[in-house]
Amino acid sequence: MYSFEFSMPTKIVFGAGEVSKVGKEAAVFGEKALLVTYDEAFVKEVGFYEKVASSCREAGVQLIDFFGVKSNPTAEHAAGGIEIAKREKPDVIIALGGGSAMDEAKFIGIAALYDGDPWDFPLGKAEIEKTIPVIAIVTIPATSSELNGTAVITNETRRRKDGFSSPVMKPRTAILDPELTYTIPIRQTAYSAADIVSHLLEHYLGHTLEFAPYQDHFCQGGIRSIMECMDRLLDDPQDKDARAVMMWQAAFAWCGFYDCGMGLPNSNIHILGHELSNFYNTPHGAAMSITILATMRYYLNTRTKKYADFAREVFGIRTGDDMIAAKAGIAALEAWFKKIGTPCTLKEAGITDPDAVDKMAPQALKTAIVWGEKDAYGYNEEMLKDMYRLCL
Repeated sequence: MYSFEFSMPTKIVFGAGEVSKVGKEAAVFGEKALLVTYDEAFVKEVGFYEKVASSCREAGVQLIDFFGVKSNPTAEHAAGGIEIAKREKPDVIIALGGGSAMDEAKFIGIAALYDGDPWDFPLGKAEIEKTIPVIAIVTIPATSSELNGTAVITNETRRRKDGFSSPVMKPRTAILDPELTYTIPIRQTAYSAADIVSHLLEHYLGHTLEFAPYQDHFCQGGIRSIMECMDRLLDDPQDKDARAVMMWQAAFAWCGFYDCGMGLPNSNIHILGHELSNFYNTPHGAAMSITILATMRYYLNTRTKKYADFAREVFGIRTGDDMIAAKAGIAALEAWFKKIGTPCTLKEAGITDPDAVDKMAPQALKTAIVWGEKDAYGYNEEMLKDMYRLCL
């Protein structure tokens, strides 16, 4: 194992009905909170808003509303929240939603205390040193953003979707209330499942350690647990136990915990997938099911044994031939994506642009450079085009 440092400063409040404690948690930081969330009509219609607002009123916390976060959050929209935060000076930011709301809240938190261009942070031009504290209330479990120090933001002007990280951005409190997920449509639930699987697979498939049984089995078992949850949710979308387990597994899929000691990740799945959202506004989880399969097919000949292990442990494929097992595992994963209703090709995601590969590859290469993976894993534009062609 490689050397590593890991810290989880986030307090986790888990359980049905625990969203009622958000006011008490916010009051720890002060008397004023900025709420960052989705469309106003939606969060009020489903009852999320009143749960948060009433809890804050009872705790004596003034709530300042900032609505309109998109599924792929943008720097342009966040600018409004940054302006409000600079003017109102909230003591804490409450992110209500999935990864998009949490990521935008993190971006607002650091940008509100910075005098320069907020995009300096994704570009690495400014060090992230301080933030307004963030409380994350998860309504769509998928990204692990409630426990990690990462944010992913799209800059529509620059035509970039970039992720950036710092321990400073880890939420101070994460409220995981499964009741908030009972009404998620099954298609959105499937996208979340694909996203969770992508986070578990990303480092597992790409690491080169000869002996990493703890990390490998954590990944394998995590994927199996998500598949078992989806089996139950396809039968009953409001299965309380499945919703709770899925929420807990999502939190730990990419919080930096299971992959400790595995070295620099090869983030191929996300390097490819971000551009589907950047150019075509593809929901993140939908992009992941496409790029997972493309990644596995691209590296089939060099990662055969790893894929064979995956096939045997996750899908119970029993054959001594590693190549046969590896191919069967990819086929089984594709069949599962189809079963739950996530796309497996660009066409299935509604992307029919004949120039899609040529548009996305250069931007994906920029992402590999920013993430420090270009030289480590030999990325170049032609290589990425070949990968994208496997998405067709």
